Amino acid sequence: MSRTNTFTTMPEDTQKVLREVLPGRTLRTLYVLYLLIIVWGGILPWLIPLAFFSSPLLTLEISVPLLLVIIFTLWWIGAYYRTIRYQFTPFEISWERGVWFRQTGIVPYHRITNIDIIQGPLSRFLGISHLKIQTDCSGSATEFNMNGITEPEILREFIKMQMQKGHQTPRRV
Repeated sequence: MSRTNTFTTMPEDTQKVLREVLPGRTLRTLYVLYLLIIVWGGILPWLIPLAFFSSPLLTLEISVPLLLVIIFTLWWIGAYYRTIRYQFTPFEISWERGVWFRQTGIVPYHRITNIDIIQGPLSRFLGISHLKIQTDCSGSATEFNMNGITEPEILREFIKMQMQKGHQTPRRV
């Protein structure tokens, strides 16, 4: 007895990727800057006095694990950056990211209610933005975030154009 697939297949044009967006390379730089701010403002103020007023062995016992954590975090930033991907099809936006725990999602255009562009001072300096896409799913508002976008106005207009086309998710046959 053969097993049949209970999922219906969608027409091929619904699977076509209209546009794929990867975050700008400066997103990785932004994350490294955040790490440097944490190290400079959160670790060095107590580590430097510790080095002067405690035994060298204690300083070494604390500094080496901290250095390993910082090196690991630098590796993780690069690995995480390489996993971020946004794809735009005629009916929806799909996204994926994650180093160990993979996260994926789909946002249909007809569910999008608002698109905001957010830029902090460091992001503005690096020329990247954060797109916050709000949806209305069954009465509860949810958000979908796109980080590291280099041309947010163009992308927002593209999403609005897709929304205005009036495409809805294809119906199952």
